This record gives sequence, structure tokens and C-alpha cells, in this order.
Amino acid sequence: MVNDRGREQQDTQQLCSGEARDDEVAEHFNLVQNVIVNRLDDKTLLSQCSYLSSFQEASAWITANAADFVIRGAGLEVYRSTDEQPGYYGFPELAGLEAYLHSGSNIKNIIGRDQQLARELISECVKGIIQAEFFLYEERGYPTQQDYFDHWCAINDKTCYTFSHQDEVEGDWSQHATGVKRKCNLFNRSHVLNFEKGDNGGIVSGTFIDTYHEINILLRLDERNVVLDARAAHVRIPDKVCVSGAAGLPKLVGHSLAEMKKKEIIYLVGHRDGCIHLSELVYDACRLIRAAGANG
Repeated sequence: MVNDRGREQQDTQQLCSGEARDDEVAEHFNLVQNVIVNRLDDKTLLSQCSYLSSFQEASAWITANAADFVIRGAGLEVYRSTDEQPGYYGFPELAGLEAYLHSGSNIKNIIGRDQQLARELISECVKGIIQAEFFLYEERGYPTQQDYFDHWCAINDKTCYTFSHQDEVEGDWSQHATGVKRKCNLFNRSHVLNFEKGDNGGIVSGTFIDTYHEINILLRLDERNVVLDARAAHVRIPDKVCVSGAAGLPKLVGHSLAEMKKKEIIYLVGHRDGCIHLSELVYDACRLIRAAGANG
């Protein structure tokens, strides 16, 4: 007789090998989102976000000043989509905006509701530039990395467990700036998700990996996409305290991922006692599950 832990191990092994369980015929759906921030020259940054799933393929970009993060240009190319018309879309109205915290509302006001993909991917480009700031601290006016980090903690004390519980932090973020000095590439981030959909439920496996983190999640679902189990594994993190930020993930149990809104996910998984990166990964899982339901 196989207990629940043994069944979970079998599921994970079969998921990695691409084999379905004997009692069901599984479908697989995939999503990969990449953000890369490079210097074009000493004064200009290029942030690109590509989105590739079983149902969509698109790429967005923004160029911005390295010193003040003011946007110079922005655009989106949609190559394949079940929701939006393929083609190129430019957004000259974004020029002059600062690609920084709290710019999301301005982006939404400029890019209409009918271009949700553009809103989301360009917002990811902005997030990339924000994350690259750690390697631009001198150009941004901070005397030292510690000065930058102290400022960052002060303005982000409600975004995740690590920043809201600084008294528990043991490590030093300067470790991320050691080694080869970043001249061209400043930041990389990927969301990788697989949804294995079977007759009796499904399994979502996901990875959040960037310059600072590497986190895996495993979500077990019933046939209505209601979460039965939710787990996270931290492979590489800035500090041990980050593990405490995953405490909210089990709160997903009992919720249907296909019906969850982004704000609800952030409320359960993110905020000051959670992890913004886990909430982003779960949100992408919801998008993939909804697309699979609509098009599978």
C-alpha cells in the first residue's frame, strides 16, 4: 500500500519523466516567462520580457535611462494568442514615465483594458529594471550598497517577509555583487510552469529563478482545480528568513485556482508576512490553468 508521501514521490518522479499515472490520461500545458535587463550603452537600459506558453507567444520591451529610469520607448509584439490580435504595438505615451515603484497605475491608465497582455509584460519589464538597480546603486546616487539596501528595506517593508522582518535577517546582500562586475547583463528572471491535467485532477509544478532566488512549488489539484496541497522548496535564496515567507502558500488549499484573482493571491501568499515572488508564480499558474480550461 502506498501512503500519501509515497504517492507524492511517485507523482514527482512521473512528472519529471513526463509519464502519466496509470489510472489517468494526462495532458501537459507549459508556460515560460523570461525577463532580461541589459545595458545598451553607459546611459541606456533595455528590459525585455518574453512570454511563451501552450497558448500564447509575445515579447515586450522598454528602454530607459540608466541614471533616472525614465522610459524612452516601449513596445509589444504578439506572435500567437488566443485572446489578442497578433502584431506590433508601440506605446510612445509611456515615454517620460519613471520605470520604478508605483508606476503600475500610470501604465494601466495609458494602456487600455483591451491590451491586458501588454499591461502585464511591460509591467514585468519595469520590475526587471527595479531589480537591476542593485547593480546601478552608484549611478542612482547611493554612496554604498548598504545605503541602497537600507533605502530599499524602508520603502518595501510591506511587500514580503524578509523586508518586514529585518531583525531576523542574518546574511548580507552584498554577496550578490561579488565576482565578475556586471557590465552588459544586469538581471535575469524566469517563471517556468507545467500543468499536468488528468481525469482525476492535476499537478502544477513551477520554478521561480532569478539573479537572487531559486524557488520551486508543487500544487496538487482536484478535478475542479481546487488546491488539495501546496508546497514550496527554496533552492537558493538571499537569506534563510525567506523560507518563512512561504508560510502563506498552504492558504491556497480549498481555493479553485481557475477562479482566483491576482489581489486574492497576493492577500493569501504575499504581503508583509508572505513572498511576492511566490504570489507571482501562483498567479501565472492560474493564468495557465484558465487558458487550459478555455482551450484544452
